[in-house]
Amino acid sequence: MATDTFELFLEAHPLYNSAYNSLLAASRLLATSAQLVYELHPEALGPVADDILAFVQGSYPPDYIDAYVSRIDKMAELQKKFDAKPIPANLGDSTVVSPEAYSLALLLSIVFTNHRFEIMQALARFFRDLPPDSAGRIALIGCGTGYELKLAAELLPGWNIEGYDTDSDMRARAEQLLKFFRVPKTVDFRVAFPLDAASPRIRTHYDTIVLCEVLEHLRDPGRALKMLSDCLTDSGKMFVTMAINIAQEDHVFLYPDIGSCRRQIQESGLTIVYEWLAPQTIRFPPANRETGFKKGNYIAIVERVCKLPRVAISD
Repeated sequence: MATDTFELFLEAHPLYNSAYNSLLAASRLLATSAQLVYELHPEALGPVADDILAFVQGSYPPDYIDAYVSRIDKMAELQKKFDAKPIPANLGDSTVVSPEAYSLALLLSIVFTNHRFEIMQALARFFRDLPPDSAGRIALIGCGTGYELKLAAELLPGWNIEGYDTDSDMRARAEQLLKFFRVPKTVDFRVAFPLDAASPRIRTHYDTIVLCEVLEHLRDPGRALKMLSDCLTDSGKMFVTMAINIAQEDHVFLYPDIGSCRRQIQESGLTIVYEWLAPQTIRFPPANRETGFKKGNYIAIVERVCKLPRVAISD
C-alpha cells in the first residue's frame, strides 16, 4: 500500500515504525539512510520491510537494532581506514564476526540501506523475467541469510533450486528463514560450488546462476566467472553484483570503479545484457547514476552470447 508521506508510512507499518524509531534514537545518520529507501521506493518498501522485520523480531534478540548499529559502526571504521588508503589489503581485516551479527546486518540493511534494497529489487525483477513454471535449474552461490532463496522459491515454483554456502551457520539460518515463511518449495542445500573447473557433470547444466554479493569475497573472481560461464546453458543467464570500494571484514577483492567490473565480465567470456548501479549513499542519486559514482554496487545480468544490446545506466 502506497502512502503519501513517510509519517503515514510509519503508521501503516508498525514493525517498521518501532524499528525506525529505535534506529533514530541510536543514529540519526542511519535513520536518514533508512528514510531514503522509502523516498526512492515508497510502494515497494512496505511488503519487504514487513516480511524481514517479522522474521527478525521472531528470530533475533530484542535489542537487534543496537546490535545492527554496533556492526555498522565497526564497518564504518573499516571503511574509513580503506578510504584513507584504498588498497586491497585494507578492504577487510581479521575480525571474527558472529554468524548472528553478520546475518542480522545483512537482513536489516535490505530495508535500511538503499543500495542493498535495490540489489534485492533487481534480483526479484530478474526472477520475474524467467519462466516461473519451467523445469529450469538455478544455482544460488553464497545463499547467505536465505532471503534470495525465498525470492527464488516464491517466484520460480517450477524450478530446481540449489543453494550453496560454505558456512554451516549461514546454511542453518537460511533454512530457518525458509521455514519461518513456510516456503513450500524444496531447496537443495549444498556446501561449496566448484569454482576452479567445470566438471562434465555441471558443464552447460544451469539455466541461471546467481552470484549476489559474492565476487568481492573471492581471491580470483575473474577465474570463477570464466568457469561459471561454462556451467550455463546456451540460453542461460547469470545475475552478478560487484561491490565497488566497499570495505567489509571478509572482502578480499577490490573493484575500484565501474570499468573494472565491466572488463572482468567481458574478459570472462560473458556479455552484459543489463546493468544497474546502486550507490552507497544517504542522498538522492543523480538521474545518470554513473556520474560521480565512487562507492556502491554494480549489478549486471550477463550471458555467454550477446543477444541483446546493453541497457545504458540511467534512471
